[in-house]
Amino acid sequence: MLDSSKILKTFKGTAPIFPLSEFVMFPRTAYSFNIFEPRYKQLMDHILSGDRFFCLTLIKNQKKGRDPELYKCGTLSYVIEDKKKGNGNYNIIASGLKKVSIIELESEYLYRIGQLKLINDNDIIIEEKLKRKKLINKFIKLMTSNDMDMLDIKSLDLSFISTEMLTNLACLVSSLSSKDKQKLLEIDDIALRL
Repeated sequence: MLDSSKILKTFKGTAPIFPLSEFVMFPRTAYSFNIFEPRYKQLMDHILSGDRFFCLTLIKNQKKGRDPELYKCGTLSYVIEDKKKGNGNYNIIASGLKKVSIIELESEYLYRIGQLKLINDNDIIIEEKLKRKKLINKFIKLMTSNDMDMLDIKSLDLSFISTEMLTNLACLVSSLSSKDKQKLLEIDDIALRL
């Protein structure tokens, strides 16, 4: 498991911005990406030779002929695995570390740069055990209703996964729209997000 507190000690407060139109990354989750656009291949070249941090954020409005407007809340992410292909594209696995507020800076690169302020969510959850059990049961119901017999979900040991991680994972994989997921990310209270 990734020790995010140790990794965050090396964060200098700025990172490249990787905006996406239909995806919201959540802290304490991971996701794989195929990087193929020239600006983001340049972004990967730079961060992989450095601290491996970048900020994932949702595109708010696409403006014709201009860079799109971005949400000011995103997730500081860290590349945990990478593979560069022969054509210069990358396959990466990134871990969401921490929610951040974004102030965009001038960039000399093809990609955008942000000054990022780490945001600490309130992680106190009243009746956490009960709410956690309900969340796990909803996951099981969802998985078993899709006739997924490959995995006996009820036998999984989820005790080592925090309620925050389970909540954020549920947000990540839910069928909600990306704008609704963005609203969930912006909630500063894990209990409300749950």
